[in-house]
Amino acid sequence: MCCGYVSMKRTLFILLALGLLVAGITWSVRQSRDAGDAAKLVYTYAKPQLRDLRQVLTVNGTITPVLSTEIKSEVNGRIAVVRVNAGDVVTAGQVLVELDLGPLRAQIDSAQLAIASARLRVESARQDLERATTLAKREFFNAKDLETAQTAYLISKNDLDVQGAQMRVLEDSLKKTTIAAPYAGTILSVAARPGMVVTGAESGRDGNTLLELADLSRLRVEANINEIDVIALTIGMPVDITFESMRDLKAAGHITFISPAAGRNAQGGGGSGGQGGVGGGGSSTTHEFPVQIAVEQAGPRIRPGMTARLGVETGVAHQALSVAVAAVFYDFEKEEAYVFVRQPAGEPVRRKIVTGVRSTDHVEIKEGLAAGEEISLQKPASERRKTPPAKTDRDS
Repeated sequence: MCCGYVSMKRTLFILLALGLLVAGITWSVRQSRDAGDAAKLVYTYAKPQLRDLRQVLTVNGTITPVLSTEIKSEVNGRIAVVRVNAGDVVTAGQVLVELDLGPLRAQIDSAQLAIASARLRVESARQDLERATTLAKREFFNAKDLETAQTAYLISKNDLDVQGAQMRVLEDSLKKTTIAAPYAGTILSVAARPGMVVTGAESGRDGNTLLELADLSRLRVEANINEIDVIALTIGMPVDITFESMRDLKAAGHITFISPAAGRNAQGGGGSGGQGGVGGGGSSTTHEFPVQIAVEQAGPRIRPGMTARLGVETGVAHQALSVAVAAVFYDFEKEEAYVFVRQPAGEPVRRKIVTGVRSTDHVEIKEGLAAGEEISLQKPASERRKTPPAKTDRDS
């Protein structure tokens, strides 16, 4: 047993020594490989230069009419005639749809007979009251019977008033069987069909949409812009509008509305094209704000539902010290931008900078870099070995 115990200890010692040997070899190989990677890395350097920069926020939006209405019937009924088609241009007051008048006319005839009967009852009650009043003066009629006659007369008059009110309701409904355009515009769609039974849009009921009318002379673009970029916008700012479906078509516009609060369901990747500043692409949790842009002199080729590409100039810098966007990195945890400055010997050194206006290819350097210094377009090997790797502007 003693010999077996000694043998086991010897085996464990050997295994431990082998483990240490393997770990040492692995460390040596890794160090040699890192040193080799550092030696192989060839840096490309660039100097900051003076440039004119124009920062443009780009975002997609949708063309919509400023004035658009879903036309519905205010009364129940069956459609008799549809007088327009999709695409028709109509004037204010033009008849669009007519409902069947038969049921309403029958109700009106019945109401007229009811009113005639109510008038006869009023006349009869009036005569009874006059007779009771005369007899009461001669003391041939007691006070209770006189009071009964007065009440009957008042009730008959009230019944006549009720019948008259019902008649006015029916006459008003009769007018509403003719549905006219509330303003001049273009018919976008028509859901109404002859013979269709529709429900009126009354209190508590939506009713059936018969057609959609819009004024196509006044169009706007509706877009969602993330919270990082929206702070650069103001009411009245000019906007360049282009269209993916019509490359030759351009339009001008201006911002007319910026929502004071983020949209309820507006969460996601942000609406900008990534030119709102260094690292301005935003994260997946940025909120978006609805923005509206009026289209100036919209031509007939611009139609609701089209996708519009918006360009808003949010910054300009003249002869600003700037470098290529590829040379600027961004640390989102520290919320700072930085570059790697060339040294007389060894790898370039990281340095914090303050950025300004950013164009598509270059970014303004406000602080942290002098005109004659050179910066690397690559990260040094020491920075690449850091875990987790720092997120750069180019990764955003």
